[in-house]
Amino acid sequence: MNILQRFSAPKLQWVALICLLVYPIAILAARLDIWHFRNSFLLFVIAALIGFGVLVVSVLKLAKSQEGEAKPLVVALIATAIPLGLLGNSIMKAQSHPFIHDITTDTQTPPEFVAAKADRAEGDHDVAYAGDAIASLQREGYPDLTSVTLSHSPQQVFELAKGLVQTNGWALLAENNQQLPYTLEAVDTSLLFGFKDDVVIRINEGENGSIVDVRSMSRQGKSDLGVNAKRIRTFLEQLSK
Repeated sequence: MNILQRFSAPKLQWVALICLLVYPIAILAARLDIWHFRNSFLLFVIAALIGFGVLVVSVLKLAKSQEGEAKPLVVALIATAIPLGLLGNSIMKAQSHPFIHDITTDTQTPPEFVAAKADRAEGDHDVAYAGDAIASLQREGYPDLTSVTLSHSPQQVFELAKGLVQTNGWALLAENNQQLPYTLEAVDTSLLFGFKDDVVIRINEGENGSIVDVRSMSRQGKSDLGVNAKRIRTFLEQLSK
């Protein structure tokens, strides 16, 4: 009995559906802090490997399918191809961005995290900036991220920035508009895994208005898939309107 005969179409369908079910369960478990998100990633890998095997066997069987086998084989193909496609897209996305998780518009004197440092838990990244080790990677990957000059006064920019923090759904950790540079610290939580990224906005007085710098840093993980850079870019675009 060869491998194609060993695995029936209904069996492949059920294995594929079980693998598909692993993904939302793993995400929910991480989101509810039932276990560490790395355990969910491990389940992703296991489900992906099994799913890939089911996908290959299903394709081969479909080419020689007998009566009644086509439907469960198509279900197996869809149930394995969709998550594999999404995972593949994430891997490609990771490779297309610098392997860093701390992004700032000012790599020489980056805004400092104060409230975020106290809010971080054991096992989270330290808030200290790594300097040239990541600055060169950022300049290569995100050359457009630099300080922004606005014509508004620091107080006006502070109010605009605070409004955007609330509009974007970030949790405000701390604010200072009593002494320059003005600062805002906030946390943005991802929808699926509940990953927390800290954001600090620094507003200084410039010759013709205000100079704004933003730093966004993930609390966990080595690569941010470009999320922090995208967050800064979007925020500055909103602020400049």
